[in-house]
Amino acid sequence: MKTLLTIACTSGLLLAGLPAIAQTPRQDSRQSTQEDKEQTTQTNNGTTKTKADIYYGKVESYDPGKTLKVSVPGKLENTKSFDLTERDQTVDIASNVKVGDWVRVEQKKDDNGHTTLTVKESKKHSNS
Repeated sequence: MKTLLTIACTSGLLLAGLPAIAQTPRQDSRQSTQEDKEQTTQTNNGTTKTKADIYYGKVESYDPGKTLKVSVPGKLENTKSFDLTERDQTVDIASNVKVGDWVRVEQKKDDNGHTTLTVKESKKHSNS
């Protein structure tokens, strides 16, 4: 009788934990990070503000000259897509970037609406 009760309790505990395991984010998105920063620069022509979003993540897909998809932290969305064909955008991607690499993506936007996207190998994560 005790053995049957022990098996029933153990099974109940294991089954109760399954939904939590199923909702655990992918390993890549848990290791990914995002930073936001703002920079103000004084020039002879006035003050310029630049807003930057920095993502550290793993390249999920990459179509050179078209799109880049990187893992990001989050429960609802685990990837961030970047359109490399947008107008008024400068794109600088390291030539050795490929699917599976950990990268640092910096997306800057200035007061005039111009966006600069820079993608390079992440020193924060190892490529393993």
